[in-house]
Amino acid sequence: MELKNLYMIQPNFLYGKTAHLPYACGTLVAYAFSDEDISTNYKLKKIQFLREPVESCVTQAEDPFVLGFSTYVWNFEYNKALAKRFKEVYPSCLIVFGGHHVPPGNILLEQCPFIDILIHGEGEEPFRRVLLSRLGKVNLNDIPNISFRKDGALITTPTEVYTHCDYPSPYLEGYFDSFFTDYPDLNFELIFETNRGCPYNCAFCDWGNLKSKIRLFPLDRIYRELDWACKHRIEFIACADANFGILDRDEVIIDHIIQLKNKTGYPQKFQTSYAKNNSDRIFRIGKKLHDNSMNKGVTLSLQTLSEDAAAKVGRTNVSIKHYTELMRLYNAEDIPTYTELILGLPGENYTSFANGLDDLLNAGQHHSVYVHNCEWLPCSVMGDPDYIKQHKVETTLVPLNQPHMGHPKRGEIQEYSRIVTSTYSMDNLMWIDMNMLSYTVQCFHHMNLLQFFALYLHAVQGLSYIEFYERLLNYIMERPDTVSGKIFKEIRSNLENILRGQGNLIVFAEDFGDVSWPFEEYAFLCIVRELEKFYDETEPFLRSFGIPEDLIEDLLFYQRNMIKRPGGVFAQKELRYNLHEFFTDIFKSREGKLLKMSNFLTIEDREPLDNWPDYARIVVWYGKKESKNIYTDSVDVKGVADE
Repeated sequence: MELKNLYMIQPNFLYGKTAHLPYACGTLVAYAFSDEDISTNYKLKKIQFLREPVESCVTQAEDPFVLGFSTYVWNFEYNKALAKRFKEVYPSCLIVFGGHHVPPGNILLEQCPFIDILIHGEGEEPFRRVLLSRLGKVNLNDIPNISFRKDGALITTPTEVYTHCDYPSPYLEGYFDSFFTDYPDLNFELIFETNRGCPYNCAFCDWGNLKSKIRLFPLDRIYRELDWACKHRIEFIACADANFGILDRDEVIIDHIIQLKNKTGYPQKFQTSYAKNNSDRIFRIGKKLHDNSMNKGVTLSLQTLSEDAAAKVGRTNVSIKHYTELMRLYNAEDIPTYTELILGLPGENYTSFANGLDDLLNAGQHHSVYVHNCEWLPCSVMGDPDYIKQHKVETTLVPLNQPHMGHPKRGEIQEYSRIVTSTYSMDNLMWIDMNMLSYTVQCFHHMNLLQFFALYLHAVQGLSYIEFYERLLNYIMERPDTVSGKIFKEIRSNLENILRGQGNLIVFAEDFGDVSWPFEEYAFLCIVRELEKFYDETEPFLRSFGIPEDLIEDLLFYQRNMIKRPGGVFAQKELRYNLHEFFTDIFKSREGKLLKMSNFLTIEDREPLDNWPDYARIVVWYGKKESKNIYTDSVDVKGVADE
């Protein structure tokens, strides 16, 4: 019997030389081929994970019977173009679209006549039954959570919420084994799940809107997947749980991962989305990962500190008091954390956003803040037309907002992000101003370029962090010919162009490697390239705060030389104040005491990076969540009497 050819398609961009294993398609295939009717009638020809030229894909295919497309924001346009071309060449093939970017209902079928079936929500069970229907063994009308055409009509079947999670693993079933020999020049990252489902229903997210309870994968499966990752020398693994750390057993899983790393050397880093209400368990997990050099930063997500915005998006955050206590806990142990905010949520305005940033800094978040522009997702609550109308949500289409992806090849099909640029509480101009403030705080505080001055002025003079950075931004924008003025003028121009349908939220700069950079990282890199000139140009601004002369000289030396740069730093100076001890205490959430105390400071980069692409990748991209762009282990302080 001739087997029917199945092609699965889940393309993504490369991140340098790194690719994600196509886990979503793998799970569908592993479950489908556990069905005897499918395994005896179908042959899996290929799981495509690269953005290969459309015409080559179609030309190389062999009589496709079914094509399954996993879609999200990073491959939606490519998938449509590829599906359309397949349909033109093979009109009888069945084209199935699933994934988070398939909107509710059948509107995508109206827009794309070359798509035959849509799968809504989780795909394992519907996809298996769609394959069986193609064999005449199941009626499409009896499959929940799909949309399809029948006799000229568009039909959407009833919704079913899945309560089981007994799916086979694509890793353990061998569906990715050949990737490592077929693509020897690539590094692969592994995504795995320990559970599925989310108890929350945040309006901006398409995760909780699936309305499924948390279901657990067996520990034995998880441990064997991790063994598989070690066998294939996977350095970086990402856990796709919505709320890792919410369960007692999550700490047990971390213990197992650490044991594997200490035994085999793999994995080297672990990243996940931690539970929204952080607990002692998550602190213990973060500390264990940190102590074993596996931590990629513990997420202390808030998304917004505005009570109005939180209510509008259905989110309940920890109190700022509790957040401050958490920061004290993590800072005292030197465990890097990062806090995520979403810019553009209904109910947020410039004042509430600025106050929120100030609250985070007051709470001790000096490691890292990520401010994401709110991205409109079709399967989220915010994607509902009634929600859009009620909150006056307006969006703007921009080229894919995906930092650190490889530069698109010539002729590459453009992907897009849909960004919220206006709501009932925020107009377009306010959206620009909020972004400019966020880039200023991220670049100059969390990437440390002027952080030490802000910390001093806040601790000693009582100046609010946000006032410092608002005044800095005004100073920069009034001097467009300076190092920072040129960059921030370029950023603002990009934001203005976005509202005209022409701009972009990421930048490609050849000097810094072949990946895209968000504006705050791009600005940091451009400033470091002319770092001494930047500090010379900014010194009048810093002197405007009336800092005593002997102290500002110490501060300028300390601030200039604490920033890592290509080629490294060797700097020595007798300081008149205990600056290093003072700032170390603040970073540890202790009360820093600035004392007039002679001390001899040496800053020496013992492992300097000698080129810009490596510096940008290791220090800025990989190291941002861990404050790697300042010298922390390369500073020596001695009392003058000891010399």
